[in-house]
Amino acid sequence: MKRPADCERVLPFVISAGQARMYNLCFGEARILVDGECSGGSCWMGVFRQDPGFVTPLHLHPNTDEYLFVIDGVLSVYITGKWYDLEGGSVAVVPHGAPHAQCNAGKQSTRLFGFGNPAGFEHFFAAQHELLGRLSPSAPQYFSEMAKLLRGYDTEVIAPPPARP
Repeated sequence: MKRPADCERVLPFVISAGQARMYNLCFGEARILVDGECSGGSCWMGVFRQDPGFVTPLHLHPNTDEYLFVIDGVLSVYITGKWYDLEGGSVAVVPHGAPHAQCNAGKQSTRLFGFGNPAGFEHFFAAQHELLGRLSPSAPQYFSEMAKLLRGYDTEVIAPPPARP
Protein backbone atom coordinates (compact mmCIF):
# COMPACT_ATOMS: atom_id res chain seq x y z
CA MET A 1 0.00 0.00 0.00
CA LYS A 2 1.34 3.40 -0.91
CA ARG A 3 1.47 5.65 2.13
CA PRO A 4 0.95 9.42 1.77
CA ALA A 5 4.10 11.55 1.76
CA ASP A 6 2.84 13.31 4.89
CA CYS A 7 3.44 10.08 6.83
CA GLU A 8 7.13 11.01 6.80
CA ARG A 9 6.25 13.49 9.55
CA VAL A 10 4.20 12.84 12.65
CA LEU A 11 1.67 15.64 11.97
CA PRO A 12 -0.22 16.77 9.99
CA PHE A 13 -1.33 14.01 7.68
CA VAL A 14 -4.50 12.68 6.09
CA ILE A 15 -5.26 9.06 5.31
CA SER A 16 -8.21 8.22 3.09
CA ALA A 17 -10.30 5.09 3.55
CA GLY A 18 -8.77 3.65 0.38
CA GLN A 19 -5.29 3.82 1.91
CA ALA A 20 -6.19 1.65 4.91
CA ARG A 21 -4.41 -1.66 5.25
CA MET A 22 -7.12 -4.34 5.23
CA TYR A 23 -6.72 -7.66 7.02
CA ASN A 24 -9.14 -10.57 7.11
CA LEU A 25 -9.60 -11.85 10.64
CA CYS A 26 -11.38 -14.82 12.06
CA PHE A 27 -15.01 -13.55 12.19
CA GLY A 28 -14.30 -10.09 10.79
CA GLU A 29 -11.81 -7.67 9.30
CA ALA A 30 -9.46 -4.89 10.35
CA ARG A 31 -8.75 -1.74 8.36
CA ILE A 32 -5.69 -0.06 9.86
CA LEU A 33 -5.67 3.65 9.08
CA VAL A 34 -2.83 4.89 11.28
CA ASP A 35 0.18 2.87 12.33
CA GLY A 36 3.29 3.60 14.33
CA GLU A 37 5.14 4.75 11.23
CA CYS A 38 2.64 7.54 10.61
CA SER A 39 2.16 8.48 14.26
CA GLY A 40 5.78 8.49 15.28
CA GLY A 41 5.06 5.49 17.50
CA SER A 42 2.42 7.30 19.53
CA CYS A 43 -0.71 5.36 18.44
CA TRP A 44 -2.57 3.14 16.02
CA MET A 45 -6.14 3.57 14.71
CA GLY A 46 -8.43 1.33 12.72
CA VAL A 47 -11.98 0.48 11.74
CA PHE A 48 -13.09 -3.07 12.48
CA ARG A 49 -15.95 -5.36 11.52
CA GLN A 50 -16.67 -8.08 14.03
CA ASP A 51 -19.13 -10.68 12.80
CA PRO A 52 -21.44 -12.82 14.96
CA GLY A 53 -19.30 -15.37 16.77
CA PHE A 54 -16.30 -13.05 17.17
CA VAL A 55 -14.76 -13.49 20.62
CA THR A 56 -11.45 -12.79 22.34
CA PRO A 57 -10.04 -14.53 25.40
CA LEU A 58 -9.78 -12.65 28.68
CA HIS A 59 -6.52 -10.78 28.24
CA LEU A 60 -4.63 -7.62 29.09
CA HIS A 61 -2.11 -5.33 27.45
CA PRO A 62 0.71 -4.49 29.91
CA ASN A 63 1.73 -1.31 28.06
CA THR A 64 -1.07 -0.38 25.67
CA ASP A 65 -4.20 1.67 26.40
CA GLU A 66 -7.14 0.71 24.17
CA TYR A 67 -10.22 2.69 23.17
CA LEU A 68 -13.24 1.17 21.41
CA PHE A 69 -15.98 3.31 19.85
CA VAL A 70 -18.97 1.36 18.51
CA ILE A 71 -20.21 2.72 15.18
CA ASP A 72 -23.11 0.31 14.73
CA GLY A 73 -24.26 -3.06 15.97
CA VAL A 74 -23.60 -4.26 19.51
CA LEU A 75 -20.16 -4.97 20.94
CA SER A 76 -20.06 -6.86 24.21
CA VAL A 77 -17.08 -5.91 26.38
CA TYR A 78 -16.04 -7.62 29.61
CA ILE A 79 -14.25 -5.16 31.88
CA THR A 80 -14.31 -4.40 35.60
CA GLY A 81 -15.60 -7.92 36.23
CA LYS A 82 -18.80 -7.77 34.16
CA TRP A 83 -20.14 -7.74 30.61
CA TYR A 84 -21.43 -4.55 29.00
CA ASP A 85 -23.41 -4.53 25.74
CA LEU A 86 -22.35 -1.39 23.88
CA GLU A 87 -24.60 -0.07 21.11
CA GLY A 88 -23.65 2.42 18.40
CA GLY A 89 -22.30 5.65 19.89
CA SER A 90 -20.88 3.91 22.99
CA VAL A 91 -17.25 3.83 24.01
CA ALA A 92 -15.11 1.56 26.17
CA VAL A 93 -11.81 2.77 27.62
CA VAL A 94 -9.41 -0.04 28.55
CA PRO A 95 -6.28 1.23 30.31
CA HIS A 96 -3.11 -0.84 30.08
CA GLY A 97 -3.10 -3.68 32.58
CA ALA A 98 -6.93 -3.97 32.72
CA PRO A 99 -8.19 -7.52 32.04
CA HIS A 100 -10.84 -7.49 29.32
CA ALA A 101 -12.52 -9.53 26.59
CA GLN A 102 -14.89 -8.66 23.80
CA CYS A 103 -17.35 -10.46 21.58
CA ASN A 104 -20.18 -10.13 19.14
CA ALA A 105 -22.91 -12.29 20.68
CA GLY A 106 -25.58 -10.89 18.37
CA LYS A 107 -26.91 -11.82 14.95
CA GLN A 108 -25.55 -8.79 13.05
CA SER A 109 -22.05 -7.55 12.38
CA THR A 110 -20.63 -4.83 14.60
CA ARG A 111 -18.49 -1.99 13.29
CA LEU A 112 -16.19 -0.11 15.60
CA PHE A 113 -13.33 2.34 15.64
CA GLY A 114 -10.34 1.19 17.66
CA PHE A 115 -7.44 3.26 18.90
CA GLY A 116 -4.44 2.29 20.99
CA ASN A 117 -1.40 3.97 22.40
CA PRO A 118 1.46 3.53 22.09
CA ALA A 119 1.65 2.03 18.61
CA GLY A 120 2.69 -1.55 18.00
CA PHE A 121 -0.41 -3.70 18.52
CA GLU A 122 -1.64 -2.83 15.01
CA HIS A 123 0.95 -5.29 13.64
CA PHE A 124 -0.95 -8.14 15.31
CA PHE A 125 -3.72 -7.85 12.69
CA ALA A 126 -1.27 -8.45 9.81
CA ALA A 127 0.22 -11.41 11.70
CA GLN A 128 -3.23 -12.92 12.34
CA HIS A 129 -4.14 -12.41 8.67
CA GLU A 130 -0.97 -14.30 7.69
CA LEU A 131 -1.70 -17.08 10.20
CA LEU A 132 -5.21 -17.51 8.76
CA GLY A 133 -3.61 -17.87 5.34
CA ARG A 134 -1.65 -20.88 6.67
CA LEU A 135 -4.02 -22.46 9.20
CA SER A 136 -7.74 -22.82 9.58
CA PRO A 137 -9.15 -21.85 12.99
CA SER A 138 -10.32 -25.47 13.21
CA ALA A 139 -6.73 -26.78 12.92
CA PRO A 140 -5.48 -28.27 16.21
CA GLN A 141 -2.42 -26.02 16.34
CA TYR A 142 -4.30 -22.76 15.52
CA PHE A 143 -4.91 -21.66 19.11
CA SER A 144 -1.36 -22.37 20.26
CA GLU A 145 -0.06 -20.40 17.27
CA MET A 146 -2.48 -17.57 18.07
CA ALA A 147 -1.30 -17.51 21.70
CA LYS A 148 2.31 -17.18 20.50
CA LEU A 149 1.32 -14.30 18.23
CA LEU A 150 -0.49 -12.45 20.99
CA ARG A 151 2.49 -12.68 23.34
CA GLY A 152 4.55 -10.90 20.69
CA TYR A 153 2.15 -7.93 20.59
CA ASP A 154 1.86 -6.71 24.18
CA THR A 155 -0.92 -9.15 25.06
CA GLU A 156 -1.14 -11.58 27.96
CA VAL A 157 -3.92 -14.15 27.66
CA ILE A 158 -5.39 -14.82 31.11
CA ALA A 159 -8.22 -17.27 30.45
CA PRO A 160 -11.01 -18.18 28.03
CA PRO A 161 -13.67 -15.51 27.71
CA PRO A 162 -15.84 -15.23 30.83
CA ALA A 163 -19.33 -16.71 30.55
CA ARG A 164 -22.03 -14.22 29.60
CA PRO A 165 -25.08 -14.07 31.86
